Amino acid sequence: MDGVIAGHVLFTPGILPLMGQAVPAVLLAPLAVDPAFQRRGIGGALIEAGHEAARQHGAALSLLLGHPEYYPRFGYQVQSYGIARCVVDVAALPATGPLTARKPAAADLPALIRLWEHEEGAVDFSLRPDAALLDWLSPNPLITATVYERGGSVVGFTRIHQAAPAEPRLLLAADVSAAQAMAHAIASSAAVQSLTLPLHPASASAALGTAAVRTFDPALAAELIPGALGGYLAGVRAGQRPPGRPLWPTAFDLA
Repeated sequence: MDGVIAGHVLFTPGILPLMGQAVPAVLLAPLAVDPAFQRRGIGGALIEAGHEAARQHGAALSLLLGHPEYYPRFGYQVQSYGIARCVVDVAALPATGPLTARKPAAADLPALIRLWEHEEGAVDFSLRPDAALLDWLSPNPLITATVYERGGSVVGFTRIHQAAPAEPRLLLAADVSAAQAMAHAIASSAAVQSLTLPLHPASASAALGTAAVRTFDPALAAELIPGALGGYLAGVRAGQRPPGRPLWPTAFDLA
């Protein structure tokens, strides 16, 4: 306003599974208005302009973590998704052959995408990483990304914060055997008997333990195209399907 930047909003595009479909979406974060210009409707104008731009690019819905009293006025609905956790008693898992662990490389990207599709492709709201190495490597130096191999083939991937070695930020496994071997390796490295994994009840490796999802009011989503969200939310509200769970992009590792 008058040559001064009064506010800013960022919408990051992505693809997420929703009721068996790959749905184009945007992630709203962050939204900021200079305190000197607040309470003038600038935040709302930014949101509406972003929504329109997202629609023009084919996005069907928008999601965010935000204030449950502010964003609903722009079409966002509370408790649209949740946080998933799977508690695993590693001692109860069968022993499997060891895996080889190493740092990810650009050549791993096709295998990593396949791992994600296998592990997370049936999880509503599970934002799919892009086929670029930076979408798999954390900008946070305390978070380590690891590729696991068996017989020369990529069969697993994790991102783990050194302050929470028994609670990976991401775990993808090609099959049950690989998931079990990874669980043993992580537990051994962390010197624990139990892990808390970010697995949803619909994740392929959820059978490792007890997976559950909990929703909360700041988990917000809005339709940009009519009908994009209604059937899913109706199923969730009726208890016919569990709430979805996003896997946040690596940029959020700095939060």
